Amino acid sequence: MRRLTCDICVVGGGSGGIGAAVGAARTGADVLLIERDSCPGGTVVSAWVHNWEPVCGTSELCRRLYERMRLMPGGADADYSQSLSRLNVEGIRNPPLPFEPWAFVRSVEAEFAESGVRRVLCDTVFCGCRVHSGRIESIVVQTPFEMLEIEADFFLDSTGDIVLARAAGCSFLKGAESASEFREPSAPNHADPTDLNAANWCYRVRPVESGAAFCGKRLSEYPSECVNRSKFCVTMPNGDLLVNPCGTTLLDPELEAEEYADRVRSAREIAYLCWHWDAFAGGKKLQLAGFAPRIGIRETYRLAAVYVTNENDVIAGLDFQHDDVIATCDHPLDDHAHGRCRELTQGYGISFRSLLSRECGNLLVASRGFGVSHIAASSCRLSRTIMTLGEVAGRAAGICVKRRCLPCDLKISSEPSLLKVSLRNGKGSGG
Repeated sequence: MRRLTCDICVVGGGSGGIGAAVGAARTGADVLLIERDSCPGGTVVSAWVHNWEPVCGTSELCRRLYERMRLMPGGADADYSQSLSRLNVEGIRNPPLPFEPWAFVRSVEAEFAESGVRRVLCDTVFCGCRVHSGRIESIVVQTPFEMLEIEADFFLDSTGDIVLARAAGCSFLKGAESASEFREPSAPNHADPTDLNAANWCYRVRPVESGAAFCGKRLSEYPSECVNRSKFCVTMPNGDLLVNPCGTTLLDPELEAEEYADRVRSAREIAYLCWHWDAFAGGKKLQLAGFAPRIGIRETYRLAAVYVTNENDVIAGLDFQHDDVIATCDHPLDDHAHGRCRELTQGYGISFRSLLSRECGNLLVASRGFGVSHIAASSCRLSRTIMTLGEVAGRAAGICVKRRCLPCDLKISSEPSLLKVSLRNGKGSGG
C-alpha cells in the first residue's frame, strides 16, 4: 500500500472541508483533502442545496466564493451584502443567495489554487484509521485505482456522518437527547435516537409559455405528501426554480439497508409527484428540469465534543457568550420532521470546544456533525455556518503544526472577523 504524508488531512470536501482546507493552507501547512464525489462541494452540489440562506456570522471566505461566482456569466446575481443576517431591521427575512453548482465548484477550485490547497483527491473513499494513545496516526482510503495510507499530524473530519471520528472511537450523539442531558427546555423527557431532522430530494423546474395538458391521473391517486405541499422555491439566475419539498422522509442511518433504500426512492417519487401535482393538477406552467443527484440529509451522527452547543446557547443569544466563540448564527430552530420553525430574536455563539474530540487530541470536526445537540443542530447546520467553522478548524490546526501543540492548548479570542489564536502560555500568535 502506497503511503502519503502531509501536515493536515481533511476528510470530506463539503462546505466544512472547503473551509478547513483553505483555512489550513493559508497558514502555510501542507494540506491533503479527500472527497468521495468527483468534485468538491458536498451537499451544496450533490443534493442541489445551492442556495445560501440569510444568516449572520459568516467569514470572508464565503463572500469571496460568492463574488467569484457573480463574475461568471449565469453563475450568481444576488447582492451578497443583503444576506448577512436572517432578518432585516424591520424584522423581515432577508433574501437568499442562489447560485449554480458548476459556478460553486469553479469558485472553490480557484480559491484552492489561490490559498495553496495543492492536493485534492476526489472519488476517494475513507476506509479506516489507525489510532494510538489518543492520536490518529493514519487513515486508509480507496481511490479509483489503489488503496492509500495517509499519515498526518492533524486530521479534520468534514464528513456529514463524522465517519473518521466514529471509526477512531470518538463518542457521538444521534437523535433527540433527553431533557436531563443538556437541560434544554424543549427537549423530551426521554431520549429518542431515531428522532432526526427530515431529509428531502430537491428538484428543478423551468417556467414555460404553455401549460401541460392534464395527464388523466385522478386527484385521489396523488399521495397526501405531495398535494398542495408547502415547498421552498428560489429563482436561479437563468429563471429556473430550485424547489425544496422541505422534509419528505426520515433517514435513520441505522435502518436496514433495504428499508433505507426504499425511503430514499420514496422521497424521489414524492419530489416527482410534487412537480406533477403543480404542473398537471394545479395548472402551473412548469417543465421538470431534473432531480438532484443525491437526496439532501440534514442530520445523522454528531460528535459528543468537549462542549456541545445546545438550545440554551441559542436562547441566551449574544447576551451570553463563551470565551471561545468562533462563529455566530441566527437561523431559526427549523425542525422539518415535525414542521416546527422558531425564529430567533438575535444571533448566538458557537464554541471552539464544539469542534474538539474528547478522545483524539489531533482531531477536529468541521461538518454538520460537530458537537451540537439535536435541537440546536436544526439551526446551525447551514452551509455558510459550517464553512466558517471549517475555516476556523483548519486555521487552528495549521497553527498547531507551527507551534507543535494540540488544539486544546490554543487560546481563542473572539473577534467579529475570524478567530485570533495563540497558545495558552502566551508564546506566539496565529492572528
